[in-house]
Order: sequence, then structure tokens, then C-alpha cells
Amino acid sequence: MADAIRPVLLVMGSDGKRLEWLTHHVGSRWPDAAVSTVPPADGAVLTTLVEQVAPHAILLQTDFGADVAAGDGLEPMLQLLRRHPNAYCIVLAERGDERAAVRALKAGAMDYLPLGSITRDMLLATIAEALAARGAEELASGPMTASLSAAPTLQIPGYQILREIANSNFSAVYLARSERLRRNVVLKTMSRGTSPRELEDAGRFQREYQIISSISHRAIAQIYDFGMLPEHLYSAMEYFPCGDLRDRLRNPVSIEESLYYLRAIAEALRVIHVFGILHRDLKPANVMLREDNSPVLIDFGLARRTDDDAAMTAVGKVVGSPNYISPEQAQGHRVDARTDIYSLGVVFFEMLTGRKPYLGRNAMEVMRQHAQAPVPTLPDSLASVQRLLDRLMAKSPDERYASADELLADLATPWEAAAL
Repeated sequence: MADAIRPVLLVMGSDGKRLEWLTHHVGSRWPDAAVSTVPPADGAVLTTLVEQVAPHAILLQTDFGADVAAGDGLEPMLQLLRRHPNAYCIVLAERGDERAAVRALKAGAMDYLPLGSITRDMLLATIAEALAARGAEELASGPMTASLSAAPTLQIPGYQILREIANSNFSAVYLARSERLRRNVVLKTMSRGTSPRELEDAGRFQREYQIISSISHRAIAQIYDFGMLPEHLYSAMEYFPCGDLRDRLRNPVSIEESLYYLRAIAEALRVIHVFGILHRDLKPANVMLREDNSPVLIDFGLARRTDDDAAMTAVGKVVGSPNYISPEQAQGHRVDARTDIYSLGVVFFEMLTGRKPYLGRNAMEVMRQHAQAPVPTLPDSLASVQRLLDRLMAKSPDERYASADELLADLATPWEAAAL
């Protein structure tokens, strides 16, 4: 039976987000799968690795296509992999057409899938066929019982912790498997202590849960669970295998794509502002990407409700990330929806140019520039959106877009056409 399959898979490639996407879907279908992800290796290393892992299927993610020169090294790799009788190799190509598929199959691949049009169901069906062809149903206790990375020892009832994503002095974030939901989730934990810092962090942790759980919208991360243990608070939220906007910005972003993200994030801000919530920490690391490239807001630890007058005034208290902070935040002044609009403008500038608008020797110098330095001038090739940036990043809130709705109305202008 298909449900008895316990596959051992090797996922190879240089695109980290793609590898994460592939392993996420394998784990969602076969929770007990042993999946190892590795970058491309030379012949000797690859032979040793395949012999050690003994995979039933190998997913080889590549940019291989019909227009790529035959000397790109793919054929020798596939021929090497084919020497291992248990390794059913599936090529997943960024580019390619029918000729690329023929080339891959001739080189030794058992199957070929174009990543540009692949779906989750298509991927899982192909892997299931590979496992059936290799008799994986009979291997309930295969040669590899866990991924190459050991899972942390923290125990949270109802969750299997797969790996640690990040940690700090009092908190940690894990990739975990929810037994109830039968899917991977992001599990955030916070130490329960009595120091002023721990109490403040715990309060922020609970507020984040309350804020996110009060909103049901695709542009806002979904939260599934919240609980208290003797030593920890924890929450479980939606997992995004495609990573965040910060990762995306490591590669160039076109003006058209920058405007797409600007609109989509503005839509997300419109939603939370309608619910009376200010994010106050908008930055690329807090914008996750779904598989269809649509952005999702996360991390509401600094968010506040607009009816919380004490939190909105808090004169003299500076909160937010220095590189994306609004002038009024940097000066400890009262904030409103226009604060999030400013931070979105900073993100827009970074998408367009690949750099942050202000740099300094320390955080105080960067915040001073946010408060006092002119809005940066875009290169001539981006001059068509300078007016848009000027309103987003205006030093005075009164000169900015008054709301996300006003920004979205202005974005109905064919900015892309003007940019060409």
C-alpha cells in the first residue's frame, strides 16, 4: 500500500529554496521519509554519498535545458547515478522543453519534470512511481532512519521537532511536524523566566499570538496553536518552504516584480490596518513567500493595536529595525499606519536597487538619516518611480500616503508602462 512506503530520498541541487520546497512536499506526503539534501558533488564524493545513503530515489534539481551546452556536466553525473541500481533518478529542470526531456532521459534519468509547471501532486505522483519501481513498500525500516541533521532534544507534546532554524538567549524557532495537522509547521518557543527581559519577551510572545489569531487572511501567516509548559511558551504557525523576501533580494529584482511585491505587501498592510493593527517592524525578513510567489506578513512581536493609546504614544521609546524604521519611530514619536507605509517604501527601494537607502557606522547614525537625510534618488533607469518612492519615504507623515488604500489606488497607474 502507498501509505506503507517509507522512502529514503536524496535531493540534490544548488537552489536552497527549491530544495526546501521539494523536501517540504515529500515530508508532507510521507512523514517518516528519510530525506537528505546536498549540493552537487564531484564524481568520487557523489559515489560515496549514494552508497552511504542508499536512496530509493534521487531528485536532481538543475537549470539544465535544451539550450544549455552538452558539456554542462549533467550527463556524466546521471550516468554515474545510474550505476546504482536502487537509485531512481528524477531530473527537475528550471528550463527545458521536449528536447531537454529527451536529453535527460538519454543521459540516464528515469524521469524528467519541468520546474516551471510542476505541481505538488505531479511531484508526489512521480516519486510514488519511483518508489513502487524500487519496491520501497517492503522497507519499513530502511538503512537511514533520520536526516543528516540531528533534531534538537526539546520535547513539545504533539510535535516532532525536525531541526532548529534560529535561536537567541531566551527563544528558539524550529521546523516541526504537527501530529494533529499532519504537516510541517514553524514552532516558536520562549523561555518562561522571572527576569524583566524574560517577562517582557513573554508578553510580546503572547500578544503576537493574539494578534495573528484574530486575523484570517491569506496575506497574514496562519497560526495553529499556542501553549504553556513549565519552562516554555510555544506557538505553532504556518511553514513557508520558499523562504522570505530577504532571501529573494540576494538576486536582482526587476522593476515589474518590485511593483508586484509593493502592491501585494500594501494589500497585506491594508488588511491589518483594517483590523486596527500596526506592524511596526516591516522588513524583508518578515515577509515570507508562498509557492506562487505571493508575500505573507509574519512576526507581529512589535505590533500594536491602534486603540492602545499608551503603546502608540510611548514617547522616547524607540522600537523597530534601524534599517527600516520610520522617522517618527526613530525619534520616539507617536506612530500610525503611515509608519508601516514608510517601512514599505524602504523595502521598495531595496528591491529596486539591491541596497538599503541609508548606511552608517552604527544603528544611531542610520536612524538619524531616516529622520533627517533626503529621500534617496533612484538611478535614471528607475526615474519613473521616483515620485512613488518620494511619497512612500517622505520624512513628514503628512506628506506620505495616508493609508494603504490610497497607495493601492495610486498603484493602479500603469507604472510598468511608464518605466519602459
